[in-house]
Amino acid sequence: MKVYNRLILWTLLTGLTVIAALNVYVSYREAAAPSKAYRVEINRILDQAERGERPEDIVLDQNDYTYVNGLSWIGREAEPEEVQRFFDGVGVADRNEFMVKPVYAQQQLTGYLRFTYRMPGPDERIYGVMNLLLFTVFGAVLALLLYIRRQILQPFQSLQELPYELSRGQVIPGLREHRSRFFGRFIWGLDLLRQTLESQKQTNLRLEKDRQTLVASLSHELKTPIATIRLYASALGGSLYDSEAKRQAAARQIGQQAEQMEQLIGGIITASVSSLQEMEVVRGEFYISEVMSRLLGNHKERLELLKLELKVGAYRDKLLLGDQERLLEVLNNLVGNAIKYGDGKSIAVTFREEDYRQLIIIENSGEPLLPGELPYIFTSFWRGSNADGKPGNGLGLFICKQLLQKMGGDIFAEPLERGMRFVLVLRY
Repeated sequence: MKVYNRLILWTLLTGLTVIAALNVYVSYREAAAPSKAYRVEINRILDQAERGERPEDIVLDQNDYTYVNGLSWIGREAEPEEVQRFFDGVGVADRNEFMVKPVYAQQQLTGYLRFTYRMPGPDERIYGVMNLLLFTVFGAVLALLLYIRRQILQPFQSLQELPYELSRGQVIPGLREHRSRFFGRFIWGLDLLRQTLESQKQTNLRLEKDRQTLVASLSHELKTPIATIRLYASALGGSLYDSEAKRQAAARQIGQQAEQMEQLIGGIITASVSSLQEMEVVRGEFYISEVMSRLLGNHKERLELLKLELKVGAYRDKLLLGDQERLLEVLNNLVGNAIKYGDGKSIAVTFREEDYRQLIIIENSGEPLLPGELPYIFTSFWRGSNADGKPGNGLGLFICKQLLQKMGGDIFAEPLERGMRFVLVLRY
């Protein structure tokens, strides 16, 4: 653009120089033409006097003489002072020029003729037409250069860095709209491309984060069945069961937990090509008793070994809408958190109906979260002040909320005076 600006400047200077030079040339030509013409008229009059015609009798006919407009005669017998005044042009109008020529008769000086003449100025019409044409051509060239600069070069300059930035993955801010007939649609298309790339970039970042979150959360969910399998395996290995029925029940629990682990591992494999937003929730119907029976079975032995009481309140065994497996994951996570972060005294599960929704409430005794921490409790990778020294990655509650919302429900947390309460909202 700097080179083009210099081109416009040089065009402006060259044009003005050419116009000025032409005006000077025409003025010189106009001035040179009459200089020869008035000399011709003077020589004609002088020739008349030298042929014997008395100078004082020569009459100037304006039809014959264009430039000479006055004639004065002084004889040689005049006084020197008078002759001097004559040569000085006394009596000649200021607007006229004069010239003094000697007159001879038979090679004898008889006197002097003073010719007065007027040099006509240049024809202003010629100057006007010439300058009008020159300025018109010059203005058209300058206007064309400015038009190219504004309509072509400026829009193009605003785009020259865009492909380079896009190739580096840098998505610059929105392009300014331009009405250029040459680049308007092109700029509009590039801006759409920029917006698409920016949207795709944000989508990729979100999907990558969701994928990592999902893999981490599913890995987190593996801890519960692994802990249960380890518990039953230790019990079987240590011959803690005194009857074959209990040993068979422990074996069945190990089988069920292994099946759950298989499902979770399948979820991890699926997560390698999908995102958290695409995590499948199969909507169906199931009874509350089915979920509670499986929940108690998953944690019974663990709670007995820890000598931790799990109280289950009364409920109407109604059909719920949602995904039974996903709800069981949520309940397992909440009970696991109650065991991990509680004081080990009690965990209670109660039920309530409110606004045509089924509420499942899980409470545990222990140290509650600080009020300022509650807004972040369902944020991914966030852990509260009560998590110091305890294993975890801050994903369990985040996943719980995601799953429940996909089932058309929700989850809320409330601090108690000595403990925490989580309220699950389900449809029925």
